[in-house]
Amino acid sequence: MFLHQTPPELMEWHIFEAPHAAPDITTHPPFHMGPFTSEEECRAALAGLKEILGDKHGHLEVSQQVRRREKRIRIRLAITLARLASPEKIWPANTIDISGMGARLANSGELVQLGEFLNIRYGQREASFRVVWVGVPGSPTAGQAGVECLTPEINIWDLDLSQHSDDEPLMQEIMVARAVQRWLFPRNKPRLRTLDYSGKCVQARTVGGDYYDFLDLGAGHLGFVLADIAGKGVAAALLMANLQGNIHTRGGMDARNLPAILAGLNRHLYEHSEASRYATLFFGCYSDDARSLAYVNCGHSPPLLLRKAGAVERLEATATVLGLFGNWECSVGETRMEPGDVLSLFTDGVTEAATSNGDEFGEARLLSVLEQNRNLESGAILRNVEQAVEEFRGGERAQDDLTLVVARAQ
Repeated sequence: MFLHQTPPELMEWHIFEAPHAAPDITTHPPFHMGPFTSEEECRAALAGLKEILGDKHGHLEVSQQVRRREKRIRIRLAITLARLASPEKIWPANTIDISGMGARLANSGELVQLGEFLNIRYGQREASFRVVWVGVPGSPTAGQAGVECLTPEINIWDLDLSQHSDDEPLMQEIMVARAVQRWLFPRNKPRLRTLDYSGKCVQARTVGGDYYDFLDLGAGHLGFVLADIAGKGVAAALLMANLQGNIHTRGGMDARNLPAILAGLNRHLYEHSEASRYATLFFGCYSDDARSLAYVNCGHSPPLLLRKAGAVERLEATATVLGLFGNWECSVGETRMEPGDVLSLFTDGVTEAATSNGDEFGEARLLSVLEQNRNLESGAILRNVEQAVEEFRGGERAQDDLTLVVARAQ
């Protein structure tokens, strides 16, 4: 006969009050604290509690349980908290560890109460949580609180926790890389008289390889850049940063010298990346006065230009991908944008978003959403496309970055 034992790394520990310790009606709620990620941590907290509480909470014991499916990762993330009952009062805190179902917080236990509801914001995401335990003052858990997420499907931490082990040494570095990468996306939008435009990237992993940018080319000219690096994860993110830096260090950009600029960019990527690494890229130069868009499409999915009258113009490839071949040439395409026209630049994370059955969102659905929302501002069109993709996936996890730029002529 063999006894099955759960591996230690799949266990978590809790402190609870044994029910037989208080057979009569107690004057305090049942005591529960946890989970802790190691037995040593749990027993150290219990020892401190016993010294402080004595018999106030009856007989406290350690309970060992099989972990939930979601892994817990010990990581410090800066967050903000607010009570749902009084959202105007906001204060900063940080996580001690996180999981898909909740988190353990520092700098919070003395400010919250057991059972109350909080709104937690991390980066651009936020979700509602319930406080399930609060550390006792003077104990090892003083100032801490455990919270359970009421809407775990939001994935507020924006992490694929299944790919990381507990206390992974590189998690802090990866989160720093994520923060740095987010600063590579455009922070400002040069104002144009004839064009309203917006962009967004939703990464499928902690870091990704999609890139979009808005470049002020001077004299009423704007550069639109959208790129998709082959591959995923850290390697793609590094090449994305390389691409962004190389574009921003090249001066004198305009429609006339796009071929020379992109040829130089191709040479740089070809000489400084692995043979299997390359990027698809769309680079457009828009003239505010002429309403013209000169562009080079380097093997990227054709952007869709939805005309006011309903016709669709696809800005097809005018060159091959960047970084794969030493000899590279391109031609420059050109089109005009009349009032009411809507231009959509996107990566395959939009059209190839799939359901659990393998059905893809596709170009036809994208065009349908654009047509239904064409009279809205660009930001609203973008949000509605993103929402349509999310609803189509039906909760299925994104397999690729979703990046979208929408421009509406006015």
